[in-house]
Amino acid sequence: MEKVGENVVKFFIPDLGNVYFNLQKYSTTISEEHRFIYYFDAEGRFMGGFFDGISYRRGLDNRLMKKFFDEDKFKVKVFVSEDEKVRVIEDVLERVLKIRKAIENIEDAEELLLRLDDILKWDYKKLEKDGLKFFTIYKPISILPPDQYLSLVLQPAEGCSWNRCTFCSFYQDRRFRIKSPDEFREHIKKVKKFFGRAIGLRKSIFLGDANALIIPQKRLIELIEIIHDEFPVGQSKDGFDYVFDGIYSFLDIFGAERKSMSEYIELKNLQVKRIYIGLETGDVELFRYLNKPGSPNECVEVVEVIKNAGINVGIIVLAGAGGKKFYERHIKNTVETILKMPLENGDIVYISPLVLDEADEYVRIMNEIGSQVLNKFEIKEQVLEIKSGLKDLIEKGAKITLYDIQEFIY
Repeated sequence: MEKVGENVVKFFIPDLGNVYFNLQKYSTTISEEHRFIYYFDAEGRFMGGFFDGISYRRGLDNRLMKKFFDEDKFKVKVFVSEDEKVRVIEDVLERVLKIRKAIENIEDAEELLLRLDDILKWDYKKLEKDGLKFFTIYKPISILPPDQYLSLVLQPAEGCSWNRCTFCSFYQDRRFRIKSPDEFREHIKKVKKFFGRAIGLRKSIFLGDANALIIPQKRLIELIEIIHDEFPVGQSKDGFDYVFDGIYSFLDIFGAERKSMSEYIELKNLQVKRIYIGLETGDVELFRYLNKPGSPNECVEVVEVIKNAGINVGIIVLAGAGGKKFYERHIKNTVETILKMPLENGDIVYISPLVLDEADEYVRIMNEIGSQVLNKFEIKEQVLEIKSGLKDLIEKGAKITLYDIQEFIY
């Protein structure tokens, strides 16, 4: 065994070559000559890897996504078939077993062997059963902002209180519902048991579903205080070897305008760090076609209140919204609207390419007004134009970045 870096050791194994092990506190990554890479959480669950030029990511519901580039160098993201999923997972576990046998008699490898044994406790059937258990704890986790992909999702509310945007189908499979304090505490206990030691891999807490912060303030504070009872948020706590950096959540404009400055300050004092708002477009007419609650100007006003309370924001806009008819207007009015916001260090603008899967109402409206859908090249160009229009925000410390919802898997 050779130590080649902090928490990284290397073995030479016949037929595999140099095999590297990155032994982090809450995860284990194995690399065969840096060409075949796979990683696991602290409970030994297979989480994903990179094999033969294809990236795989396994969700906690046991779906498996693969990512690769097409002939135009655009990233393709698809969920694999059951047969491919079985093949990939079984191949990974066979490789781990082979490695385990090759190093079982090596001195000073006790910690590594324990980790490999944790991995080998799983097989495809157990991972599938674990994925089914996930749905006894959570409603489907439809989407998160990219900076929250490694958050611990808690669902004090389910669904979306608006749920009528023409372009969105994320929450149409459930009604909006707020959990009682007792129900939410029980939900948290189940989440803890499900994640086990792997909970330390999560960096923050995200409140689901679509706009949990619309919960009436008195109940919302009660539910967030339960989170502080159950977890260390913002500071260490006896009995825990990890700390979450804060609490994050979506909020629609209609819900956002209901809260006062003092209420946002109350949330800040409870470690709410960033609130994500879907502006989608700054064009008033297109905004109505998207059937968003509120308006672009109301979004600016809401952001000012949230920022004055000391909470960061994430603003989400849709590249491709409105198609060709709105191409220039969408860029111009969206950029102008965002530049009215007091964005700074810690704030993010996400530009998200529009995905039309199940967006039947939006497609119908665009057809009625004679607006053609943008192709992938036109959407890419619009992303770049919006970024260019917002470049001054970067100097103020705000981030402007892509948000591809098709890459999400929890």
